[in-house]
Amino acid sequence: VRDAMEETRRISAKLRPSILDDMGLVQTIRWMCRDFEGIHSDIRIRQAIDIEETDVPDSLKTVIYRILQEALNNVAKHSGADTVDLSVKKTGGWLEIAVRDNGRGFDMSDAGAGVQTTGGMGLEGMRDRVAFTEGTFDIVSGKGEGTLLRAEWPIQ
Repeated sequence: VRDAMEETRRISAKLRPSILDDMGLVQTIRWMCRDFEGIHSDIRIRQAIDIEETDVPDSLKTVIYRILQEALNNVAKHSGADTVDLSVKKTGGWLEIAVRDNGRGFDMSDAGAGVQTTGGMGLEGMRDRVAFTEGTFDIVSGKGEGTLLRAEWPIQ
């Protein structure tokens, strides 16, 4: 029973870490980047977080966390990148997140074959999460050109 409880806590923390409730999205993103760099010491994340906690509706905080989590996991698993530019900003009435890597990229026409990755939500899952929350989702990539993942939501 104790092992089952520990496993449940571990899974819950990965889905929605308590830091998101305790410290907010901005600090959670900073923590996620530090944690990622600790695990993947060969990949550097340059952060540009230009939002206030109050800029982000509560309904988007977990969505943004999960999309950034999956995007960084994809960088580590597939890109071969050594640098990631992660930005979160509010421009006008839009909230935008973007993750750009300097990795090998991929042919966008091949993306449909591998949209679901084992153990994660994959590109299609990210696209669905953004669409479900009334945002837009875009990926730009090319072989040898790295990848840019961007999501935007209208906010008031």
